[in-house]
Amino acid sequence: MKTITSPLLTQVLIIAHHEIGVVETPPGSNSGPVVNQYLNSVKLKPGAPWCAAFVYWCFEQASTRLNRINPLPRSGSCLYHWRKTKGSRITAAEAIGNPSLIEPGCVFIINLGKGKGHMGIVVSVQDGCIHTIEGNTNTSHSANGIGVFALERKIGSITGGFIKYC
Repeated sequence: MKTITSPLLTQVLIIAHHEIGVVETPPGSNSGPVVNQYLNSVKLKPGAPWCAAFVYWCFEQASTRLNRINPLPRSGSCLYHWRKTKGSRITAAEAIGNPSLIEPGCVFIINLGKGKGHMGIVVSVQDGCIHTIEGNTNTSHSANGIGVFALERKIGSITGGFIKYC
C-alpha cells in the first residue's frame, strides 16, 4: 500500500474518515445539518445532489488547516470538476492499465451519462479495487444515497477517471 506524502492529502483523508456515518435528515432528502454544510461550501441549497460538495468540503477543511488555497474547483458537479480541474488527470483506461497510478487521496469520477456523475476520495488501492470514502451514497454504491460511507469499488467501474492533487 502506498504511503501518503502530501500534507494536504493526509488531512483530507483524516477529515473524510471523521465524516463516515453522516446521514441525511430525513433520509433521501439530500439535506440535513451536516449535509447542508457540504452543499453550502459549493453554494448549493439543501436538496441538491452532494457527492461533489462533500469532496470539495473535505479539501476545503484540509486546506484551511494548512493555511493554503483549496486546489479543487468549487462546484457541486462531478463532470464540471473533471473538466475544470488543475490537478493531474488519470483516465479510466490509464488506471485500468496501470493501477499504481492511483494513490490515496485521489479523487475518482464516475460518468453516469446525460450530464450526471458521482465522485469520492480514494483511501487505498488493492487487488484491482479502490477503497473509498464517498458522500451521497449507500452500501449499494448509489450515486444518490443517504450518507457518507466507506466503500470498495472495482477500478474498472470508474468510468470517468481519477484526479491527483498535491
